[in-house]
Amino acid sequence: MKAIGIYVHIPFCKRKCYYCDFNSYAGSDHLFDSYIEALLKEIALNSTRDYSIVSVYIGGGTPNLLPPSYIEKILNAVFRNFRLVENCEITIEMNPGLITEGKLKIYKSSGINRVSIGLQAFQNRLLKIIGRIHTKEEFLQNYELAKKYFDNINIDLIYALPTQTMEEWKNTLEEAVKLQPSHISTYSLILEPNTLFYKLYTEGKLPTVEEDIEIDMYHWAIEFLEKTGYIHYEISNFALPSFQCRHNMLYWSCGHYLGFGAGAHSYMENIRYNNIERIEDYIKHINEKGDATANKTVLTKQDEMAEFMFLGLRMMKGVCDKDFYKRFGVSLFDVYKEVIQKYNKEGLIEVDNMCVRLTKRGIDVSNIVFEEFLP
Repeated sequence: MKAIGIYVHIPFCKRKCYYCDFNSYAGSDHLFDSYIEALLKEIALNSTRDYSIVSVYIGGGTPNLLPPSYIEKILNAVFRNFRLVENCEITIEMNPGLITEGKLKIYKSSGINRVSIGLQAFQNRLLKIIGRIHTKEEFLQNYELAKKYFDNINIDLIYALPTQTMEEWKNTLEEAVKLQPSHISTYSLILEPNTLFYKLYTEGKLPTVEEDIEIDMYHWAIEFLEKTGYIHYEISNFALPSFQCRHNMLYWSCGHYLGFGAGAHSYMENIRYNNIERIEDYIKHINEKGDATANKTVLTKQDEMAEFMFLGLRMMKGVCDKDFYKRFGVSLFDVYKEVIQKYNKEGLIEVDNMCVRLTKRGIDVSNIVFEEFLP
């Protein structure tokens, strides 16, 4: 029985962060009821026992903005309509400032066993600059609450923030490690279109961190986190032993998953598709048509092989020929011989025991390498 994941999207936020381009909306609380009703209907319409669900991820947006009874209803619907493996990883994203003991109790009793908290920075001045609704003090209080109920906790951090110094980044990581979360995600700030930061940048009003300093921040994070016991298993992710995120590893290994909710993406067999993004339109389409698909792409074998390579290369173990051959019936060294030789010669890719992975230098310019695998 094929193992797949489930993603559930909650598109509501208290306030839109200045860097965020995710499909999320502030001031739409009046749509809670009708959205959840449509979401439960979509889950039921896709009911199947043909797959083993190895991970469920409730993301957003800000899932913990919802009353916890809604999260309970969502998970009950997932349990009713799908076959979950024993010890299935079930994650919910949470924003500090909106975490309560009452919510945590319901999350725990509903089957959630992993939480991901968006800290982003340990300095209140930086949190204010990027538009976060919480302070570091609120985060610390919320983290201690979460520890009472969960032993698998991820902390999200962002570096290369406007005016952020190297010392502030080091302090953020040092303070985060003191808390001993099971998982730490570190992302560099990306200026995405349709965000306030991008608008300010195009107007010359956003101070940015120099590229060399950004790379130094990343390298220091790797060195520090590995030294303190974290395994660097993916470009942006670190985990204590046995706490690697199963849901994200499913994505990076080109596993299949079903996405539910406004703007949610799915990948099943050789088809990628996504739902309508606007909340009201999503609700209308589910209620009237029983389907809210906006775009559907049928991948060729070349497309699938390319995705298998550039997503797999995000993981530190890289891509092994035996896995590639098992999926596609051909050796990756035959399909990508010239690309591998080129970047191996340039010191951006290394080959070990029939596995291909990025070198330290290759990680720094990973997007350039990834592009070479596109058909």
